[in-house]
Amino acid sequence: MKYTTIIYLLLLTLVIGCGSENDTTSTETGTAAENTETLRIGVMPKLVGITYFEATGQGAKQAGEELDINVHYDGPTSAIHEDQVRMLNTWMAQDFDVLAIAPNDPDAISSTLRSAVRDGFTVMTWDTDANADTSRRQVFVNQASNQSIADTMVDIMVQGLEEQGKEPKGKFLIVSGTPTASNQNTWIRFMKARIESEFPDMEILETLMPGEDQSKAQEMTTAALNSHNDIVGIWGLTSVAIPAAAKAIEDAGKTSEIYATGIGLPSSMKPFVESGSCTKFALWDPVDLGYLSVYVAHHLKTKGELADGTYDFGRIKGVVVKDGEAILGPPIVFTKENIANYNF
Repeated sequence: MKYTTIIYLLLLTLVIGCGSENDTTSTETGTAAENTETLRIGVMPKLVGITYFEATGQGAKQAGEELDINVHYDGPTSAIHEDQVRMLNTWMAQDFDVLAIAPNDPDAISSTLRSAVRDGFTVMTWDTDANADTSRRQVFVNQASNQSIADTMVDIMVQGLEEQGKEPKGKFLIVSGTPTASNQNTWIRFMKARIESEFPDMEILETLMPGEDQSKAQEMTTAALNSHNDIVGIWGLTSVAIPAAAKAIEDAGKTSEIYATGIGLPSSMKPFVESGSCTKFALWDPVDLGYLSVYVAHHLKTKGELADGTYDFGRIKGVVVKDGEAILGPPIVFTKENIANYNF
């Protein structure tokens, strides 16, 4: 279908006759603008059925309505990269214009993305990146810089311990998602590097990997608490891990002994903030993340390259793009004082 369109445009150019290079460029731009309502953008989360990716889907659809384009938002029911590959192959067979994916495995998905690029599809990632070199994806829409997320996690933990009259030392536990999740793995790497440098008395236990399964995350956290009765703090680095950790701490009767924080949704964490099981945690606006991803996808398809600079995309202003990465903004820190202001 893409190649038929190209042939048609070439024939149209011959019929119109010879024109200047600027005239031809102007006509092509105008034609693209007139036909944007026919654009089909496939936006794939890691999985469907959890609140976080329902919120990003809401934002993606909002952007599609504003831009008057077709946004197809769908993903596997489990965080399995093979299912993502199958869905991508289907979307390519259906000739989607842009493929925007949040990969479950950054390396395993890369060969499929590279094939899509080779076949003329516009390919980008969001929420979590693929291997930028091997996938040949054009842009990664990131929630916030990886370093800022890692620093926020360490800062909240240290400050929380200080509020409890404790020093940053002892045993700490990280509850993550899947072993291949590049975003969580990168945050953990940055967190450990800073802790080793600035807080050498903090001992990080083996990271738990329950996948995107809240029940399993709670079970694994409970088991860790039983094995290590002297844990001082716990980070939950996914939207299901932090409520699971907070619940495990509550059930163990250790709310005053263990400080919990992480990356979570206000809607999921509000009960634990009100009970005192978690006084502070962080996230970004997932609705805005989905919204921005579709706007970036539209820009790539209609205008081509997204060069380094600062951009306004719909309601989201001042988006910094650098080295193939578009940053939504710094993390939001949620507390008892502001959590009611957010409805995701």
